[in-house]
Amino acid sequence: MSKYLWVAVSPDKYELPLVVEESSLKLAKKLKVTDGCIRASEYNYRKRNKGKYESKCDIRIIKILR
Repeated sequence: MSKYLWVAVSPDKYELPLVVEESSLKLAKKLKVTDGCIRASEYNYRKRNKGKYESKCDIRIIKILR
């Protein structure tokens, strides 16, 4: 069992959860993108946390503790 949950959320101010998975790889398969795209999106959100989200995937990924 993983320590984190990977959540794809809506890119608006409400951040409603769209998809929840136990690993970035499972989330990537469900969203039909690469694992690197998921990890880069999560990193960019965590480190930069800008109002306008910048990603090639055009999705917002959040990693949360269980």
